[in-house]
Formats: sequence, structure tokens, C-alpha cells
Amino acid sequence: MKKILLFGCIGCSVILLVIIAIVVVGLIWLGSGPEGGVKVSNDMEAYALKYIKENKILDGSEELLAYYDATVSLKGTEAAILTTKRIIYHKNGINDSINLSDIEDIRHRKEVLTGDVIEISSASGKTMKIEIAPMNQGETFFNVLMKTWEKSKNKTRTT
Repeated sequence: MKKILLFGCIGCSVILLVIIAIVVVGLIWLGSGPEGGVKVSNDMEAYALKYIKENKILDGSEELLAYYDATVSLKGTEAAILTTKRIIYHKNGINDSINLSDIEDIRHRKEVLTGDVIEISSASGKTMKIEIAPMNQGETFFNVLMKTWEKSKNKTRTT
């Protein structure tokens, strides 16, 4: 009976150590890659800049202002991108965009499970929805978008 109890304790200890090792290795792996969340021009990850360039998402006259990679793996295949001229939603190699000068309204709300939800409507009736997961600095993306849109509206009024 004592042998069975001893082997049982050893077996449980080994299983516990394996689980702890897996958790530690997983945390190290997660911490070693690029950091997710909203990025602005001064803290962009190299993988994102490379993906944007290779896929020719921006035209030569645009400057990147804000970026959010919606993929868990941070591959860039689904991303919200704000430039000096447009708001772009890139998904599966296709760009959907609205020129800042064509934006009629921007709405923002926070949802418990979804995070920040930004809805952008153009004068032509087109609507774009951007969802930024909780704890990914969605407020930063929204603030940069609003400031850029206001600047765009003021520029249009003066010309």
C-alpha cells in the first residue's frame, strides 16, 4: 500500500512539474515576439512595416499614423490602418478604405467583450467598423483618428 501511495505522489509531482514547465515555456514564447495592440508611427513593429510595404497598402504620398493588427498571431493579414489621407481596413489581401475628406461621422463605444468599436460613415453612405480587443489601446486609435479627421475637415474648409 505504501508503494502505491509513493508512486502516486511521484506521478502527481511529475505531472505538476510538466504543467509548470509548459506554462513557463509558453509565457517566455509569448513574451519574445512582437507586441500587439494599437501602434502609432513612433512604435511600429518591424513585421508590420514589412507587411505594409510588401503588400503595397500605402501609396507614396501617405504617412502611417496608427495601426492595429487584429490577428492573434500578429501576421498583419487583418489590420486597421490610419494614414494622413485614409482609414484602411486590410483583410485577406483586400483593402477597404475611406478618404478622411469623405468621412461624415465617427462613432465610438466600448463593449465589455468586444472592446472598442469604432464606426466610420462616409458621405456616400459607406460604413466601416473597426473592433479593437479589450486592453489593446483602442482609445489611442480613436483619439488619433478623431484628431486627424478634424485636421482634414479644417483643411478642406480653408481650401
